[in-house]
Amino acid sequence: MPSNLRVLAAAVVPASMLTMLAAGAAQAATSSQAPVHRSSLSCGLPAKAKANYSWADGRTSVTVYFNNHCSHKVSAKLHIKNAIGSNYTLCMTTNGGTQGKKKFSIGAARTLTAITKGC
Repeated sequence: MPSNLRVLAAAVVPASMLTMLAAGAAQAATSSQAPVHRSSLSCGLPAKAKANYSWADGRTSVTVYFNNHCSHKVSAKLHIKNAIGSNYTLCMTTNGGTQGKKKFSIGAARTLTAITKGC
């Protein structure tokens, strides 16, 4: 048998083995996901509407997803906990009736802990 055919024959894997490999890879991917955090801020107008936020902990940055149901701009204060220095805040303002995301580079030793009203 030519050498290139022997290599090809050795690379053949039974279909049942492929299924087990795919399932194991999917399980490993889901177990390492960071938990999602959520926050909401009440609107002035319309009554009972909210600006909603969600984020997950990242390594050096955090992406904040927002959905502003208010009819006006909403300013949110992002509280950053710093493991090696002073804690600080960032400001995020979104227009009324918009949704989207905003990425913040915060560094490896920092995490977003809360979102509150105002800046």
